Amino acid sequence: MKKEILFFALILFWACGPDPIPTPEPASLIAPANLNSCTTASPVNSLESQVKFQWTASLNTESYELVIQNQVSNRLIKKSTSLLNESVILSRGVPYSWYVNSKSLLTEEFGKSPVWVFYLEGETQKSSLPFPAVLLQPENEALVQRDSSGNFTFQWTGKDLDGDISRYDLYLGIDPEAMVLEKEGLSSSTASIKLNASTRYYWKIITHDTQKNQSTSLIFTFQTEE
Repeated sequence: MKKEILFFALILFWACGPDPIPTPEPASLIAPANLNSCTTASPVNSLESQVKFQWTASLNTESYELVIQNQVSNRLIKKSTSLLNESVILSRGVPYSWYVNSKSLLTEEFGKSPVWVFYLEGETQKSSLPFPAVLLQPENEALVQRDSSGNFTFQWTGKDLDGDISRYDLYLGIDPEAMVLEKEGLSSSTASIKLNASTRYYWKIITHDTQKNQSTSLIFTFQTEE
């Protein structure tokens, strides 16, 4: 009888325990628009403009961290706020990526929004830099199955506001700091490459346009099956 009482007491304790701490939900981005030129920026001088970033409120969130990256220099800018917008002065004539982390004091976990990219026009700029390519296949941290010949088809998308992308270069390697040029001068956004089994790879795409501008994608990693 005592064992039964203890058993039910434990069940009651577990059932009445503290509620789990909810993880902050990702915010939805509003502006600057994805894959477009930022037309709402306010010029500060001939080299810089003030850009207003906006996003929606997310559940279980007390503050937001805005993360902006210059896609040419790779410089990161981070701003924390409890509001749903933040204005930042940025260099003109450069593509940027940005996203928002939703945070709470109750947990170290956070919600990350999708990553958007935009182009901040220069005052007398004649051409736009291509946006960094968006890597599609393989996805980051994917487990890749090769075909019967040991090949895998890489896929990505590119965009340039001038519509003058001339070629793509695909870099691949087992060390993110020492990737080699695997495919050069690609006119399409796919490439089939022979891969080794049970190997972790890293890859990226460099996009070129006819004005000799270029941009570099994020670096993704993947693992091939045995």
